[in-house]
Amino acid sequence: MSRAPLQGRRVVVTRAEDQAGTLVDGLRERGAEPLLVPALRFLPPPRPDLLAEAARGLGGPDTGGAAWVVFTSAVGVRFGWAAVREAGGLPAGIRVAAIGSGTAEALEAAGSPVDFVPREALGDVLIEELPLAEGDRVVLLRSDIGREAIATGLAARGAVVEDVTAYRTVSEADPAAAAAALAQTPDAITFTSPSTVRGFLGALTAPPESPAPPERPLDLGGAALVAIGPVTAEALAPFGLEADAVADPHTVSGLLDTLVRLFS
Repeated sequence: MSRAPLQGRRVVVTRAEDQAGTLVDGLRERGAEPLLVPALRFLPPPRPDLLAEAARGLGGPDTGGAAWVVFTSAVGVRFGWAAVREAGGLPAGIRVAAIGSGTAEALEAAGSPVDFVPREALGDVLIEELPLAEGDRVVLLRSDIGREAIATGLAARGAVVEDVTAYRTVSEADPAAAAAALAQTPDAITFTSPSTVRGFLGALTAPPESPAPPERPLDLGGAALVAIGPVTAEALAPFGLEADAVADPHTVSGLLDTLVRLFS
């Protein structure tokens, strides 16, 4: 294999600017030219008092408190773990789950234990594999637009779920920046969450009014669309598009490997 397997390729990166470094650096190391068009940004939750209250009320399983705190993203760690730390730290006996390796790394960097990571970075796998006992209280820290399926899925397994908004996600890209990136005829556009799909494509066209795909799909100049996972890939359908490749594993490293395979 070439030492620069993506040499000469232009790849659009739609991650938030403060998250994009690992992907941008990985593309450059492989010879690609990253075109950064941030398609989302993160803000504190609309009710910080509710996040603080949830952190103060964690308790512990021996006192009727939480058995698990579940983090669904590295951004959730940034906001959620700050609230836990402000409340005095994690009470003894509570276990911490991360949806994937990136979230686990963010937790470890913040000084949190990581007691469980599912075999795949997918909400459905987390629901299936999280070690639960009937009646366990689970505090789920997620985005205001995160998937409710995790909360309902854990509840269906017998957990008592406290679904807490830890931060807000704003899906929007600069229309001029998105158009300028397409004008450079990129070889690929990467998406790392459904929010990046909506933010980037919404900057190029009016958001779809219904789940049905439009009669004329958005013209992206033949760029390959590469999603970090199947949920992100599904978010392309309302725009009349589908992913050319889906990363496996569903990580930034998996995304980079998928790009190399796609263009080798």
